[in-house]
Amino acid sequence: MPTAITPIKGRAVRPGVRAALIGGVILVMMLAASLGMYYPTRTSENTARVSGDDTNPDRVDVTAWVTHVDTTNGTVSVSISSLEPRGSLADESGLFRDDAHLNASTSLTAVSVPVKHAEVAPNVDERFGLTGVVTDYPFDQYTATLDIRILDAVGSEVPTAITLLSTDPFFTMSSSADDAGLINLTFTRSAPTLVYALFVMVLMLGLAIAAATAAYYILRGRRGLLFPACSMMAAMLFALVPLRNAVPGNPPIGSVIDFGSFFIAEIAISVSLIASVVIGHHFERANERSKTT
Repeated sequence: MPTAITPIKGRAVRPGVRAALIGGVILVMMLAASLGMYYPTRTSENTARVSGDDTNPDRVDVTAWVTHVDTTNGTVSVSISSLEPRGSLADESGLFRDDAHLNASTSLTAVSVPVKHAEVAPNVDERFGLTGVVTDYPFDQYTATLDIRILDAVGSEVPTAITLLSTDPFFTMSSSADDAGLINLTFTRSAPTLVYALFVMVLMLGLAIAAATAAYYILRGRRGLLFPACSMMAAMLFALVPLRNAVPGNPPIGSVIDFGSFFIAEIAISVSLIASVVIGHHFERANERSKTT
């Protein structure tokens, strides 16, 4: 008898190919989300913040770079790299027409740098005091006050426009000027730093849950001494210290990251390991005696 011919339909996608496609889509979405977080951070780091009398044609343009926020010593390093006179304050070559002084009264050394007429102004590196609670890491916030002024030869203040930029990748900077001409800076942890610190906190808590789960599996089933599980918990216990110290910023012991995750994880894993060994040894001896009888 002639056999019936079954029509060939569209070929089904193999499970392996489907899994590869789904994995590729997830990978692309993760990369897009990660790069989407990087771009705003890059933009904020390159944003110039202008304070002072930038509308006066007879002024001095000052460019200052915040190079490092040192939370350990409570200082912020600022490099004043450019002083450019404008209008009547400048000569034909664009240099200072008369002698002047750069004053930074709120710096730790209260520096006063002379600027000679017809000469290029020197670069000035200064440190300013920083106020904040470092143990609030990773949610810590710091403030600093900059008082940068240009004085003429007789000591009168010259109109000044100050452009501030930040090159410290671990902090996001915001600034505001008050009526006295002081520049108030606020520093918070950058988005990548905050995300990484929170990831480490969640990871440490996850390891603690994993250790407690392993201990429950051992003790609930009276399985005795399971050396692979005990070795895993011991490795977790000693791996938490370098993991905690790997977070950027070197937060001191006793910070929020410690009370929020590190101490909890260390205690949970330690208890799980000790209970698995001590009580597991008791179960192991009981299991051996039951086999011999």
